[in-house]
Amino acid sequence: MAKKKAKQKPAPPADDAAELLKSAFPDGFSIRDEANSLVAYAIRNGPLEDLHAGKSSKLLERDDLSRITNAEMKRLILFACEKVEFLLRLKTEDPEKYRLFIMANGAFYCQRWDR
Repeated sequence: MAKKKAKQKPAPPADDAAELLKSAFPDGFSIRDEANSLVAYAIRNGPLEDLHAGKSSKLLERDDLSRITNAEMKRLILFACEKVEFLLRLKTEDPEKYRLFIMANGAFYCQRWDR
């Protein structure tokens, strides 16, 4: 007997999504909000989070010691470059989709960041 597929909730109407984004940024979506969202997507929510999630150490307080390896630095930079490339292509090819994506990402991840 075949398994039944789980019913998916329908996506909220575009008007509802627009209202949600508007309520997340009552003073408007600023360039700083866009920058926060870009950083969250390309840097914060990737390999850096894996490094951050580890235990703290007194050794990390020493300025004469490295905090990350060359391999970790390479992984961080490549990840960020790939994410930024994706966003730049999206911004060029589908500006409205980019705008909605970057606003939704900012609303979800950056609400408590400095604006």
